[in-house]
Amino acid sequence: MKKALKGSSFLFYFLTIIVFFILGAMFSGYMGVGKNQGLAGATILIGYALLYAFGALILAIILAGRLKTKIIVYTNFILFIVLSILLFLGYMRHLELERDKVPAQQKQITPKPIPVQPVHNIQFEKVMGQGLFSPNFSANDKLYFYSPSNPNAWNGLGEVIDSLVFYKNHNGQYDIQYAPPYFFPEIEKLDYDWLMLKVLTSGKHMLEVEVNKETGQSVLIDKFSGHLIYWPEFILNINSVEILDAFPQKVLVKPLENASINTRPYDFLQPIAVRGDWLKVKLTDKDFSSLDQGWIKWRSGGKLIIRYSLFS
Repeated sequence: MKKALKGSSFLFYFLTIIVFFILGAMFSGYMGVGKNQGLAGATILIGYALLYAFGALILAIILAGRLKTKIIVYTNFILFIVLSILLFLGYMRHLELERDKVPAQQKQITPKPIPVQPVHNIQFEKVMGQGLFSPNFSANDKLYFYSPSNPNAWNGLGEVIDSLVFYKNHNGQYDIQYAPPYFFPEIEKLDYDWLMLKVLTSGKHMLEVEVNKETGQSVLIDKFSGHLIYWPEFILNINSVEILDAFPQKVLVKPLENASINTRPYDFLQPIAVRGDWLKVKLTDKDFSSLDQGWIKWRSGGKLIIRYSLFS
Protein backbone atom coordinates (compact mmCIF):
# COMPACT_ATOMS: atom_id res chain seq x y z
CA MET A 1 0.00 0.00 0.00
CA LYS A 2 2.94 2.29 0.70
CA LYS A 3 4.01 2.08 -2.94
CA ALA A 4 0.62 3.45 -3.99
CA LEU A 5 1.34 6.64 -2.00
CA LYS A 6 4.80 7.41 -3.40
CA GLY A 7 5.51 10.46 -5.55
CA SER A 8 6.09 8.30 -8.64
CA SER A 9 2.68 6.71 -8.09
CA PHE A 10 0.90 10.07 -7.84
CA LEU A 11 2.60 11.12 -11.09
CA PHE A 12 1.41 7.80 -12.54
CA TYR A 13 -2.17 8.66 -11.52
CA PHE A 14 -1.96 12.17 -12.96
CA LEU A 15 -0.53 11.08 -16.33
CA THR A 16 -3.02 8.22 -16.54
CA ILE A 17 -5.98 10.58 -16.01
CA ILE A 18 -4.79 13.09 -18.65
CA VAL A 19 -3.78 10.54 -21.29
CA PHE A 20 -6.91 8.42 -21.00
CA PHE A 21 -9.15 11.50 -20.88
CA ILE A 22 -7.73 12.58 -24.25
CA LEU A 23 -7.82 9.06 -25.68
CA GLY A 24 -11.38 8.60 -24.40
CA ALA A 25 -12.48 11.83 -26.04
CA MET A 26 -10.82 10.86 -29.32
CA PHE A 27 -12.33 7.38 -29.34
CA SER A 28 -15.79 8.67 -28.38
CA GLY A 29 -15.62 11.29 -31.12
CA TYR A 30 -14.58 8.65 -33.64
CA MET A 31 -17.52 6.47 -32.60
CA GLY A 32 -19.90 9.38 -33.11
CA VAL A 33 -20.77 10.00 -29.46
CA GLY A 34 -22.70 13.29 -29.13
CA LYS A 35 -23.03 13.68 -32.89
CA ASN A 36 -25.96 15.84 -34.05
CA GLN A 37 -26.72 16.81 -30.43
CA GLY A 38 -25.96 20.50 -30.84
CA LEU A 39 -24.38 22.20 -27.84
CA ALA A 40 -25.09 19.14 -25.69
CA GLY A 41 -22.81 17.06 -27.89
CA ALA A 42 -19.64 18.52 -26.32
CA THR A 43 -20.94 17.84 -22.81
CA ILE A 44 -21.78 14.23 -23.70
CA LEU A 45 -18.32 13.76 -25.23
CA ILE A 46 -16.61 15.15 -22.11
CA GLY A 47 -18.74 12.86 -19.93
CA TYR A 48 -17.59 9.78 -21.82
CA ALA A 49 -13.97 10.98 -21.68
CA LEU A 50 -14.23 11.36 -17.90
CA LEU A 51 -15.56 7.81 -17.61
CA TYR A 52 -12.54 6.51 -19.52
CA ALA A 53 -10.21 8.57 -17.30
CA PHE A 54 -11.91 7.41 -14.08
CA GLY A 55 -11.75 3.74 -15.12
CA ALA A 56 -8.08 4.10 -16.01
CA LEU A 57 -7.40 5.79 -12.66
CA ILE A 58 -8.95 2.89 -10.70
CA LEU A 59 -6.79 0.46 -12.66
CA ALA A 60 -3.70 2.64 -12.06
CA ILE A 61 -4.28 2.68 -8.28
CA ILE A 62 -4.55 -1.11 -8.26
CA LEU A 63 -1.40 -1.51 -10.36
CA ALA A 64 0.58 1.01 -8.29
CA GLY A 65 0.12 -1.15 -5.18
CA ARG A 66 1.42 -4.24 -6.96
CA LEU A 67 4.08 -3.08 -9.42
CA LYS A 68 7.68 -2.35 -8.56
CA THR A 69 8.64 1.33 -8.30
CA LYS A 70 11.07 0.91 -11.17
CA ILE A 71 8.28 -0.29 -13.50
CA ILE A 72 6.04 2.61 -12.46
CA VAL A 73 8.83 5.08 -13.30
CA TYR A 74 9.26 3.49 -16.76
CA THR A 75 5.48 3.58 -17.27
CA ASN A 76 5.44 7.28 -16.35
CA PHE A 77 8.08 7.91 -19.00
CA ILE A 78 5.99 6.09 -21.64
CA LEU A 79 2.83 7.95 -20.61
CA PHE A 80 4.68 11.27 -20.85
CA ILE A 81 5.79 10.45 -24.41
CA VAL A 82 2.24 9.45 -25.36
CA LEU A 83 0.88 12.68 -23.83
CA SER A 84 3.44 14.75 -25.76
CA ILE A 85 2.43 13.10 -29.04
CA LEU A 86 -1.28 13.65 -28.33
CA LEU A 87 -0.71 17.32 -27.49
CA PHE A 88 1.36 17.81 -30.64
CA LEU A 89 -1.33 16.20 -32.82
CA GLY A 90 -3.97 18.34 -31.12
CA TYR A 91 -1.97 21.49 -31.78
CA MET A 92 -1.53 20.62 -35.46
CA ARG A 93 -5.26 19.97 -35.76
CA HIS A 94 -5.94 23.35 -34.14
CA LEU A 95 -3.69 25.10 -36.67
CA GLU A 96 -5.47 23.33 -39.53
CA LEU A 97 -8.90 24.42 -38.27
CA GLU A 98 -7.73 27.99 -37.75
CA ARG A 99 -6.29 28.09 -41.27
CA ASP A 100 -9.61 26.96 -42.73
CA LYS A 101 -11.39 29.77 -40.88
CA VAL A 102 -9.30 32.50 -42.52
CA PRO A 103 -11.21 34.25 -45.33
CA ALA A 104 -10.10 33.11 -48.76
CA GLN A 105 -8.87 36.55 -49.80
CA GLN A 106 -6.48 36.60 -46.81
CA LYS A 107 -5.03 33.16 -47.55
CA GLN A 108 -3.40 33.88 -50.90
CA ILE A 109 -0.04 32.17 -51.22
CA THR A 110 2.26 33.45 -53.95
CA PRO A 111 5.98 32.87 -54.40
CA LYS A 112 6.53 36.50 -55.39
CA PRO A 113 4.52 39.72 -55.62
CA ILE A 114 2.15 39.75 -58.59
CA PRO A 115 2.39 42.97 -60.64
CA VAL A 116 -0.90 44.79 -61.06
CA GLN A 117 -1.65 45.18 -64.77
CA PRO A 118 -4.85 45.50 -66.76
CA VAL A 119 -6.39 42.18 -67.77
CA HIS A 120 -7.28 41.80 -71.42
CA ASN A 121 -10.94 42.28 -72.37
CA ILE A 122 -12.19 41.01 -75.71
CA GLN A 123 -14.98 42.69 -77.66
CA PHE A 124 -17.54 40.50 -76.00
CA GLU A 125 -19.86 38.33 -78.00
CA LYS A 126 -20.93 35.04 -76.50
CA VAL A 127 -19.10 32.34 -78.44
CA MET A 128 -18.65 28.71 -77.55
CA GLY A 129 -14.90 28.72 -78.13
CA GLN A 130 -12.87 25.59 -78.80
CA GLY A 131 -13.56 23.68 -75.63
CA LEU A 132 -12.99 23.75 -71.91
CA PHE A 133 -9.84 23.74 -69.78
CA SER A 134 -9.65 22.03 -66.40
CA PRO A 135 -6.68 23.00 -64.15
CA ASN A 136 -4.73 20.15 -62.60
CA PHE A 137 -5.03 21.50 -59.05
CA SER A 138 -3.96 18.18 -57.54
CA ALA A 139 -0.50 18.64 -59.10
CA ASN A 140 -0.28 22.45 -59.19
CA ASP A 141 -1.58 24.60 -56.35
CA LYS A 142 -1.42 27.75 -58.51
CA LEU A 143 -2.69 28.71 -61.95
CA TYR A 144 -1.00 31.88 -63.21
CA PHE A 145 -2.73 34.44 -65.47
CA TYR A 146 -0.89 36.33 -68.23
CA SER A 147 -2.02 39.15 -70.50
CA PRO A 148 -3.01 38.14 -74.07
CA SER A 149 -1.88 41.59 -75.28
CA ASN A 150 1.72 40.78 -74.31
CA PRO A 151 3.44 39.10 -77.32
CA ASN A 152 5.99 37.40 -75.06
CA ALA A 153 3.21 35.80 -73.02
CA TRP A 154 2.21 33.61 -75.96
CA ASN A 155 5.69 32.06 -75.78
CA GLY A 156 5.34 31.48 -72.04
CA LEU A 157 7.66 34.41 -71.19
CA GLY A 158 5.17 37.05 -70.05
CA GLU A 159 4.81 38.50 -66.57
CA VAL A 160 2.17 37.12 -64.22
CA ILE A 161 -0.78 39.52 -63.80
CA ASP A 162 -2.88 37.42 -61.41
CA SER A 163 -3.51 33.85 -60.31
CA LEU A 164 -5.75 31.22 -58.81
CA VAL A 165 -4.52 29.46 -55.66
CA PHE A 166 -5.87 26.04 -54.66
CA TYR A 167 -5.75 24.15 -51.39
CA LYS A 168 -7.16 21.04 -49.77
CA ASN A 169 -9.81 21.80 -47.16
CA HIS A 170 -10.42 19.83 -43.95
CA ASN A 171 -12.74 17.47 -45.87
CA GLY A 172 -9.89 16.48 -48.17
CA GLN A 173 -11.48 18.26 -51.16
CA TYR A 174 -9.75 20.80 -53.37
CA ASP A 175 -11.02 24.36 -53.13
CA ILE A 176 -10.04 27.85 -54.27
CA GLN A 177 -7.94 29.65 -51.70
CA TYR A 178 -7.63 32.84 -53.73
CA ALA A 179 -9.31 34.09 -56.91
CA PRO A 180 -9.44 37.58 -58.45
CA PRO A 181 -12.71 39.47 -57.87
CA TYR A 182 -13.53 39.25 -61.59
CA PHE A 183 -13.26 35.43 -61.69
CA PHE A 184 -16.54 33.90 -62.91
CA PRO A 185 -15.74 30.71 -64.87
CA GLU A 186 -17.87 28.64 -67.21
CA ILE A 187 -18.20 25.78 -64.67
CA GLU A 188 -17.36 25.83 -60.96
CA LYS A 189 -18.47 22.84 -58.90
CA LEU A 190 -15.45 22.04 -56.76
CA ASP A 191 -17.31 19.71 -54.41
CA TYR A 192 -17.31 17.40 -57.47
CA ASP A 193 -13.80 18.51 -58.60
CA TRP A 194 -15.27 20.43 -61.54
CA LEU A 195 -13.60 23.71 -62.51
CA MET A 196 -13.62 24.54 -66.23
CA LEU A 197 -12.66 27.64 -68.18
CA LYS A 198 -13.85 28.23 -71.74
CA VAL A 199 -10.96 28.10 -74.22
CA LEU A 200 -11.11 30.90 -76.80
CA THR A 201 -7.72 30.51 -78.49
CA SER A 202 -5.20 27.69 -78.47
CA GLY A 203 -1.50 28.39 -78.93
CA LYS A 204 1.62 26.25 -78.92
CA HIS A 205 2.44 26.99 -75.29
CA MET A 206 -0.53 28.94 -73.97
CA LEU A 207 -4.32 29.02 -74.01
CA GLU A 208 -6.51 32.09 -74.00
CA VAL A 209 -9.37 31.33 -71.62
CA GLU A 210 -12.46 33.21 -70.55
CA VAL A 211 -12.30 34.04 -66.83
CA ASN A 212 -15.64 35.87 -66.67
CA LYS A 213 -18.54 34.44 -68.64
CA GLU A 214 -20.61 37.59 -68.09
CA THR A 215 -18.08 40.09 -69.45
CA GLY A 216 -15.96 37.88 -71.71
CA GLN A 217 -12.78 38.90 -69.87
CA SER A 218 -9.90 36.64 -70.87
CA VAL A 219 -6.33 35.79 -69.87
CA LEU A 220 -3.57 33.47 -70.99
CA ILE A 221 -2.66 30.36 -69.01
CA ASP A 222 -0.04 27.63 -69.38
CA LYS A 223 -1.42 25.03 -71.79
CA PHE A 224 0.23 22.19 -69.85
CA SER A 225 -1.04 23.14 -66.38
CA GLY A 226 -4.22 21.15 -66.85
CA HIS A 227 -6.37 19.32 -69.37
CA LEU A 228 -8.01 20.73 -72.50
CA ILE A 229 -11.19 18.95 -73.52
CA TYR A 230 -12.77 19.92 -76.85
CA TRP A 231 -16.52 20.45 -77.05
CA PRO A 232 -17.48 17.15 -78.75
CA GLU A 233 -15.66 15.13 -76.07
CA PHE A 234 -17.13 17.28 -73.29
CA ILE A 235 -20.70 16.94 -74.60
CA LEU A 236 -20.35 13.16 -74.69
CA ASN A 237 -19.33 13.06 -71.03
CA ILE A 238 -22.21 14.99 -69.50
CA ASN A 239 -25.44 13.58 -68.12
CA SER A 240 -28.08 15.13 -70.38
CA VAL A 241 -28.91 18.00 -72.73
CA GLU A 242 -31.97 20.17 -73.29
CA ILE A 243 -33.34 21.95 -76.34
CA LEU A 244 -33.46 25.72 -75.78
CA ASP A 245 -36.56 27.81 -76.41
CA ALA A 246 -34.32 30.35 -78.15
CA PHE A 247 -33.26 27.66 -80.66
CA PRO A 248 -36.35 25.46 -81.10
CA GLN A 249 -35.87 22.16 -82.88
CA LYS A 250 -37.30 18.66 -83.05
CA VAL A 251 -35.61 15.33 -82.43
CA LEU A 252 -35.01 13.83 -85.89
CA VAL A 253 -34.51 10.22 -86.93
CA LYS A 254 -31.38 11.12 -88.99
CA PRO A 255 -28.76 13.93 -88.89
CA LEU A 256 -30.40 15.73 -91.83
CA GLU A 257 -32.41 18.95 -91.91
CA ASN A 258 -35.23 17.29 -93.90
CA ALA A 259 -35.27 14.03 -91.90
CA SER A 260 -38.44 12.74 -90.28
CA ILE A 261 -39.32 13.83 -86.76
CA ASN A 262 -39.07 11.33 -83.92
CA THR A 263 -42.41 11.82 -82.14
CA ARG A 264 -41.66 9.51 -79.20
CA PRO A 265 -42.35 11.35 -75.88
CA TYR A 266 -39.35 11.58 -73.55
CA ASP A 267 -38.14 13.20 -70.32
CA PHE A 268 -34.40 13.45 -70.94
CA LEU A 269 -31.95 13.48 -73.83
CA GLN A 270 -28.60 11.81 -73.19
CA PRO A 271 -25.65 12.23 -75.61
CA ILE A 272 -24.48 9.15 -77.51
CA ALA A 273 -22.34 10.38 -80.43
CA VAL A 274 -21.28 13.55 -82.27
CA ARG A 275 -21.19 14.09 -86.03
CA GLY A 276 -20.24 17.66 -86.94
CA ASP A 277 -23.02 19.94 -85.71
CA TRP A 278 -25.28 16.98 -84.98
CA LEU A 279 -25.64 15.12 -81.71
CA LYS A 280 -27.07 11.61 -81.47
CA VAL A 281 -29.15 11.32 -78.32
CA LYS A 282 -30.89 8.65 -76.31
CA LEU A 283 -34.47 9.42 -75.39
CA THR A 284 -35.19 8.32 -71.82
CA ASP A 285 -37.97 8.46 -69.26
CA LYS A 286 -37.65 10.16 -65.85
CA ASP A 287 -35.76 7.12 -64.51
CA PHE A 288 -33.29 7.36 -67.42
CA SER A 289 -34.57 4.13 -68.96
CA SER A 290 -33.97 4.08 -72.71
CA LEU A 291 -36.99 4.68 -74.97
CA ASP A 292 -35.52 5.46 -78.38
CA GLN A 293 -32.76 7.35 -80.20
CA GLY A 294 -32.61 10.41 -82.43
CA TRP A 295 -30.59 13.40 -83.59
CA ILE A 296 -30.53 17.09 -82.67
CA LYS A 297 -28.20 19.98 -83.46
CA TRP A 298 -25.90 20.95 -80.61
CA ARG A 299 -24.17 23.93 -82.25
CA SER A 300 -24.88 26.37 -85.05
CA GLY A 301 -22.82 29.24 -86.43
CA GLY A 302 -20.13 28.78 -83.78
CA LYS A 303 -22.64 28.95 -80.94
CA LEU A 304 -23.83 26.33 -78.49
CA ILE A 305 -27.59 25.97 -79.01
CA ILE A 306 -28.40 23.45 -76.29
CA ARG A 307 -28.26 23.49 -72.49
CA TYR A 308 -26.25 20.78 -70.77
CA SER A 309 -26.62 19.22 -67.32
CA LEU A 310 -23.49 17.85 -65.66
CA PHE A 311 -25.31 15.63 -63.18
CA SER A 312 -28.52 13.68 -63.00
